[in-house]
Amino acid sequence: MAAAQGWPFLVARGRQSGYAVRLAPGFLIQTQEYGVLEDGTGAQIVAGGRTLAVVRAEHTVTGADVGLTEAPRDEHSRPLHLLYGFVCPDATSVEPSDMDISRALQAALGTYRRFLADESGFTLAASNPFPLDSAVAPLTRPPAERKPVVPYALAGLVAVAAVVIIAVTSLGGEDPPPPPLHPQTTTSVPRPVVTSVVQTTATLDPGRPGGRNR
Repeated sequence: MAAAQGWPFLVARGRQSGYAVRLAPGFLIQTQEYGVLEDGTGAQIVAGGRTLAVVRAEHTVTGADVGLTEAPRDEHSRPLHLLYGFVCPDATSVEPSDMDISRALQAALGTYRRFLADESGFTLAASNPFPLDSAVAPLTRPPAERKPVVPYALAGLVAVAAVVIIAVTSLGGEDPPPPPLHPQTTTSVPRPVVTSVVQTTATLDPGRPGGRNR
């Protein structure tokens, strides 16, 4: 079996720009579903018909992160924070290793340095996957639901009962109602079950409402 892969992502703001996705897996960019990564609550997500386990963490940007002597701040003198991590497709849970968290952070910081150098000209970047060292629980598909089989004897009784009902209705002097011109059909579409499986590896800043400044 091939090793599970992690796709780094980054949600961040700059000195003037607000929070937005700056780095995302290529398959989410192709389907225009990368916006789901902006949700910092840490729930398993379903995108493009795939179940994704997401590991999230926060990091306060230091001067060393971006090649400065002092930590950068926004136009209101607030510190800058990163929401980063990695996405693991077709998984139900991930126990993140320190190595994988470090890999995701390095990918996020590389993208953030380019973004901070040219906020107005920066465009969304696509991440490259890396083999995970973390323990991953793969997604298992539930068995297809089997339709109940009606015994022949029971089916015969049902048919007899239907004939009796039709006969009684005819004796009552009333014609059976005509069939509808446009019979309604009901299509059952299973709703995806979303389970909270995301591990947050760093606590949110208590000084920022909701863990985020916009």
